[in-house]
Amino acid sequence: MAVMSSSLPVLVLRLAAVASSVLAALGQSVRGATETAVAAAEYPMTTVPTNPNSNLAIAALVASAVVVPAMGIGAMLAAKEKGWWGACCLISGLITLLWAYCAYLAL
Repeated sequence: MAVMSSSLPVLVLRLAAVASSVLAALGQSVRGATETAVAAAEYPMTTVPTNPNSNLAIAALVASAVVVPAMGIGAMLAAKEKGWWGACCLISGLITLLWAYCAYLAL
């Protein structure tokens, strides 16, 4: 005669095994349901809208190619007049701006 252990941990493990088997069996019936739902979905946007102001991006690139170097040269000339304090403030200012930008992105 086989001795059946009726302790609580064994019973809990058996119930967990039965529950997981039932869940696996029930999960077979819904497999593929998401693909069917995605395939049946309607996509209302059939054409991609075009931006009528496409020259605006080119103007922004050209302006930044002129404005950013001009501001950099101006900052370096202003820092040159102040000696080492200018260099320290220039480097510290750039690091602070980068830190503030990264902190803003992390919000």
